Amino acid sequence: MEDGILLKSIEGLGDSPLTRTEGEIWEYLQGEKEEVARELLSGPLLHPEVGGRQESDPSDEVSQEIEWLHRGQLEARLREIVEAQDRLMDGAYGRCRDCGQNIETRRLAANPAVALCLACQLLTDREYRSAPIKAAGYVWQ
Repeated sequence: MEDGILLKSIEGLGDSPLTRTEGEIWEYLQGEKEEVARELLSGPLLHPEVGGRQESDPSDEVSQEIEWLHRGQLEARLREIVEAQDRLMDGAYGRCRDCGQNIETRRLAANPAVALCLACQLLTDREYRSAPIKAAGYVWQ
């Protein structure tokens, strides 16, 4: 796909007060995507040390667990960025994925890959936090 097509004007945003142009948003997301991908590819999990140890040191296990968690966060961020670029191309950028309302300008400025308005994000976070409690048979009040 040609870059010109990707940078075309977004239709359907209406009166959204985005302060950046579509091209600037795309370039910012592309730069962040390249940075996250670079960090993923250079991570220590891809370059294991070759050692002859029979037993692992507990501190090594903790370090590896932290590295896996960090890798998971990077992968999630990469997905968010790609999805934001997809919304940019589809003309849905700047609108909440759940309710369809415009996402607040300050929220988009803070995180151009955000997919939910603040109200939907708070609702999602609340549901996420209470999910383990409900699954365990407790009632959250």
